[in-house]
Amino acid sequence: MSGGHEPIRSYQRIFSPQRRIHQIEGRQLPVPGGVPLRWLGWAAGTLAAVLALASGSILVPLGAAAAAGAGGLAIADRTAGLLAAAAALAGTFVVGVALGLFGWPLRLVLVPVCVATLATQATPDGRRAERFAASWLALRLVPRRRSLGRALPADGTAAIDGAQLWVAPDARGRLRRARVIGPAVVRLDRPLAVRRSLSGRRLRAARPGRLTPRRRLASRVELGPGQRLEVRP
Repeated sequence: MSGGHEPIRSYQRIFSPQRRIHQIEGRQLPVPGGVPLRWLGWAAGTLAAVLALASGSILVPLGAAAAAGAGGLAIADRTAGLLAAAAALAGTFVVGVALGLFGWPLRLVLVPVCVATLATQATPDGRRAERFAASWLALRLVPRRRSLGRALPADGTAAIDGAQLWVAPDARGRLRRARVIGPAVVRLDRPLAVRRSLSGRRLRAARPGRLTPRRRLASRVELGPGQRLEVRP
């Protein structure tokens, strides 16, 4: 036991031991501590990805774009899915061109070894590299403002979601008082006489008289931002 202090960034290395290969057919591997199975998995997966990206097939970028778009759509909304698909398409194309410029020792040996070592050793916030990457991507794709599982616009931005608001029951055909402030679209069950103020910011809807011209009758009123409609019996 040494008298020094060593900071522990993650207790995962203590309570989650790794499975390692120390020897093959009785022959000791020349690696201190053995080779982790996760390292072999990352190296094999990286080698397969390098071979696919360097093949020059158009199916690889299209498949990556489809997978990224589906993931973005499942995590967030359609916009995030389109952005993820575009980024995956451009990224796989650029990486494939860059890998084609390397020689086979760098492409098939050095790249898988570096990626596997970084993925098994790096713990940015105490978690494994793949878990940190998944959380980072989800945080960037998911909207910061959500309500009932749906994305909300930025703060201060008005949006019409097509919602319907019942201000009175339909059982009786009695006209009731109401006040609606735009932006909104108001639909009336019967034509009413609509009058605008001189400024155009205020509208009044009432029962039409016998002498009311038809040009003032309306069953649908569109209100701009800040406009107000008052329904009076």
